[in-house]
Formats: sequence, C-alpha cells, structure tokens
Amino acid sequence: MDVGEGPDLLPDYAAWLDRVTATFEAVSYTLRIRLGDAGAAEAIALRVARGLVSRPLVFRHWGLPYSGRIAKLAEDGIVDVREGRLVRHGSWPGFRSALVGVPVDHQATLVLTCVEGRTDAELAERWGCDAEAAGVRRARTLEFLQDLVEDHGD
Repeated sequence: MDVGEGPDLLPDYAAWLDRVTATFEAVSYTLRIRLGDAGAAEAIALRVARGLVSRPLVFRHWGLPYSGRIAKLAEDGIVDVREGRLVRHGSWPGFRSALVGVPVDHQATLVLTCVEGRTDAELAERWGCDAEAAGVRRARTLEFLQDLVEDHGD
C-alpha cells in the first residue's frame, strides 16, 4: 500500500487492493509488449481490473481460477483491439482512487466474503446479527462494488 492513501484502509483490504494493483500492472506490462500499444494495453488492463472487481468472488482463488479469469478478460480485450472495437473509458488512477475510497464497512465485508469466503452464518456470528441481516450486508457490498465498476467503465 502506498503511504498516505488514507487511514481508513483496513490492512486486509489494503492487501486486496495491492493484489488488484499488481494484476493491473502485470496485465498492462504484458500487453504493452504483446500489442506494442501502451494505450490499448492500459485500457485492457483497466477492463481486467474492473472485470475482477465486478465478480469479486474470484478473489477467493489463487492460481488457475484467478489467472483464467484474467486471461479471459484480457483475451476479449485483445480481440476488441484487433477488430477496432476497444472503447477507452475511465482511467486506472480514477478507478484505483475509487477503490481506495470504499467505506470501511464495505472493505470489511468484501474481505470476509470475497477473499476469505465466509458464509452468511459465519458473518452473522462475527457481527452479532442473524444470517438474513448478514446476507443483506453482503448483498449491499456486492451492489456497491458493481456500481463502482459501472461508474468507472465503458
């Protein structure tokens, strides 16, 4: 995590954000070499990052399931570049800044549900509520992330 990003980042969320950032940087670098077009590479890498965040349960995984999702999103972007359909909206700094600004409540819920894979029953026990209330909180976080992605996308 960069120093000065704000005191409101939970440590586990900051680690998750570092993972998203590292993914963006790796995809951008790899595609810049592959395509010879830094702008297209960055646009595709942003699309990959947004695609991962829009389906955050993928962060439970490492290895092939995670890499496979990245590859699918990147390959779709490469096809769009080659066929002249790549739409370049948004920016990595803007998207990352939005992720830094996620409220602490959603940060905690994202880590517990999408990274650690906690069930609603486990969340309810942790938060001192019933499973239905925990499910509502989880659903609100997923909706918040989806809205964030849509606000910073194509």
